[in-house]
Amino acid sequence: MKTLVVGDLHLKQQYVLPRIDETFAADAEIGRVVFLGDACDDWGATEADELGAMEFYAKWVGRHRERGIQVDVLLGNHDFCYVRGKRGPGSIMSIMRDLRAILEEELQARIACAVGPYLCSHAGVTGVWAKRFLPDVPADAAAIAQRVNEMLADASHWTDLDSCPPSRGGWSLPGPLWADLRDMLDDALPSVPQIVGHTPVERVENYADSWMTRGQDALWACDTLSLMSYGAPIGNGSMLLVDESGEAQAVPFPGDDAFAHVRERYWENR
Repeated sequence: MKTLVVGDLHLKQQYVLPRIDETFAADAEIGRVVFLGDACDDWGATEADELGAMEFYAKWVGRHRERGIQVDVLLGNHDFCYVRGKRGPGSIMSIMRDLRAILEEELQARIACAVGPYLCSHAGVTGVWAKRFLPDVPADAAAIAQRVNEMLADASHWTDLDSCPPSRGGWSLPGPLWADLRDMLDDALPSVPQIVGHTPVERVENYADSWMTRGQDALWACDTLSLMSYGAPIGNGSMLLVDESGEAQAVPFPGDDAFAHVRERYWENR
């Protein structure tokens, strides 16, 4: 079975998810999809934008789970604000309860999951954060995912999960919802290859495979769907495909037209 990993949607569900359906139709070996979080919020979004996109998302996920496709929905820092009931960047307070219900009850969103050897989370697990909060957990993707999801189930650990570093305007350790790609390149948890979103990038790429970082564990960054505040695309919409052996490769944005054209329609219809 192959797994498709998708970066931050930020309310583009009605435009991106039908394209993922095209990918399923074109490759019958894809039996799982992982969404890396930040389904909620976008520049200038209204209540109607948020609710429309998230309700569409919940129905799409439910329909595909009923078909036997494994759908892992992970939480991002934007999404977690609605779970905590805490204002964050882009949060719309008037619909906090609605979005929390969608995230928790319908989407059954979690913090992390394992795809073969890879640990998938929104922003990544850094060494310094793991040393503080996961001191007894082995360097294994499945074990780490299990522990951080247990932390999500215990509200006393929510502040630990929501730890925001200076690189993102905070004063805490770089946690799995907030670590910047720079934090991960400096201090990703050793011996655990990871797949992350959160930091916008031009293309899906193994960012630990450069002359400065060669020899480190793989670090695939996948936030290619995010936009500038005026609607311009940052990335090309590419996604990540992981096969049963753990081999990972970037794949283009699905469909006949490029992500830039889909982005244009999304922005015009806001």
